[in-house]
Amino acid sequence: MAKYKVGDKLIIIESENEDIKKLKEITGLNLSKDNYSRLSLGIKVLGVEYDRPNVILTYRNITGDMKKVFAVCRDIQNFNEEKVLEKALLKAFQEEIINLNVTKNQGLELRY
Repeated sequence: MAKYKVGDKLIIIESENEDIKKLKEITGLNLSKDNYSRLSLGIKVLGVEYDRPNVILTYRNITGDMKKVFAVCRDIQNFNEEKVLEKALLKAFQEEIINLNVTKNQGLELRY
């Protein structure tokens, strides 16, 4: 991330390469010696927009693609921002796992 001051304004430029490097560090599939495996998948949340009962989550994945997912809270009277955000995050991770699986099944390399 780079910060520049232009007059009275502060301009912040986020480096996509830094995001991807950090996501690579936290993403992995490991198998231990005693046959336990662990899947770690990372995304960077870029924005969350609440429009009761909906939420739109914008995120960046390990390949640098910016994506959006949409979730709805069905119980409008008991709208809970935390729960609907969890739902959106689960959709984002589900989408990334599906993309990873499709990429591997097609014999393609993940482009990092």
